[in-house]
Amino acid sequence: MLKSGTSDDKPSTGKELEINLLDVVIVLAKYKKFIIVAPLIAAIIATIVTLQSPDIYTADTTFMPPKQAASVSSMISSLGSLGSIPGMLGGGGGVGAPGVNDVYVVFLKSRTMQDNMIRHFKLHNVYKTKSQEAARNALASQTTVSIGKDGLIRLQVQDTNPNRAAMLANGYVDVLLQNNNELAVSDASRRRLVAERELLKAKNDLSEAEANIKQLQEKTGLITVGSDIAVLQKMINTTERQLADMSLSVTPKNPDYIKLREKLNLLQAEIGKAQAGAGYISKAPERILDFTHKTRDMKYAEAIYQMALQQLTLAKVDEAKAGSSIQVIDRAVVPEQKSGPFRSRTIMFTAIAAFFVSVIMVFFLEAYQRVRHNAVSQAQFQTISRYLKTWN
Repeated sequence: MLKSGTSDDKPSTGKELEINLLDVVIVLAKYKKFIIVAPLIAAIIATIVTLQSPDIYTADTTFMPPKQAASVSSMISSLGSLGSIPGMLGGGGGVGAPGVNDVYVVFLKSRTMQDNMIRHFKLHNVYKTKSQEAARNALASQTTVSIGKDGLIRLQVQDTNPNRAAMLANGYVDVLLQNNNELAVSDASRRRLVAERELLKAKNDLSEAEANIKQLQEKTGLITVGSDIAVLQKMINTTERQLADMSLSVTPKNPDYIKLREKLNLLQAEIGKAQAGAGYISKAPERILDFTHKTRDMKYAEAIYQMALQQLTLAKVDEAKAGSSIQVIDRAVVPEQKSGPFRSRTIMFTAIAAFFVSVIMVFFLEAYQRVRHNAVSQAQFQTISRYLKTWN
C-alpha cells in the first residue's frame, strides 16, 4: 500500500510523489469502484437523453446547373462576322466571373430562398418560432448544399418527419426552377440586359436622326434629285426612240402615237421640275452640306440599330438555351431509414469519455491526498497563500 506521512513517520522528502507503473496500478485498484460506476452512470444518462431525442431523417436531391458553353454570339464574333459588336455592346466572355455552380449555391443559401421556403411550407408553425430570423436559422441548420467533383450540386435536408424532409428538399429545386429565368446567372442573361439597353439607345438615336432630316426637308424643301433626274432622262430617251420608230409606220394622228407623245410630254415636265429643284439646291451649298451630314448621321444610327438588334437576338437565343438547362438528376424521395441520432454509438462514446475522465480524476484525487500529508508541500502551499493575500 501507499504510505502517507504521519506524525510518527520520518520527515517527508517528497519522494512519495514519484510515480511508477506499480503506483498507477495501485491507484486504479484503490478507486476501482469509482472508475467502474462513473462510466455506467454516464452511459445511463446518455441512454435516457438519446431515447428522448427524436429520429432524424435526411432527404437529398441532386441537379446539374447550366454549363457555360460557348454562346452563339461569341462563336459568330470569333468568326469576325460581327466584328466589334460584343465590345461595343459590353458583351464577351465572363473573365473573372464566378462559376455558375457557385452562384447557384449562393442563391440556395440566400435569404430570398429561405423566405420563399418559410412562406411556402409555413415553417413558422413547424419550428415553433415567431421571428423570421429564427426560422431562417432553423432551416439553415437543417440544410446542406455542396458541389461534387463531378460538377453536380447536392442538397440535403434533415428533419424529424421523413415526408417533410423530402418535401423541403424538392421545394428548394422547385423554387430554383421557377426563378431560374429571372436570375442573371449566365453571360447570355447579362448580354441580353446590356443589348436591350443599347438597342433602346440606338432606337432613340435613329428616331432623332430621322426627325432631324424630316425637319430640314420641311423647312428648306430639299430633296435628293440626282437619281430622279437620271431615271427620268433614261425614260425620256427610251420614249423618244419609240416615237421615232413609230413615226416610220404610222401617222401623228395614230392613237398609240398620241399616247406615247403625251407620255413624253409628262416626262419632260417632271424632269423640268426635278432640274428646277436641282438648280435650287445648287444655290444653297450650306443647306446641301447640312443635309448630307444629317443623312450620314441617320445611316450611321440605322447601322448601329441593326447591329444592336442582331446582338439582342443572339443573346436571347443564348439565354433561352441557358434558362432551361437545369437538369434534376435525382429528386428527393421519402427516406426509409433514419440518419440519426446513433444512440448506441453515442452511449459508447459517452461511456469511454467518462472512463478516461474518471481515471484522470482519481489521479488528481490521489495526488491531493498525498499533498495533504506532505509537510514540504503544506509549507509551500502556505507560502503561496501568504503571498496571494498580501499586495506587496
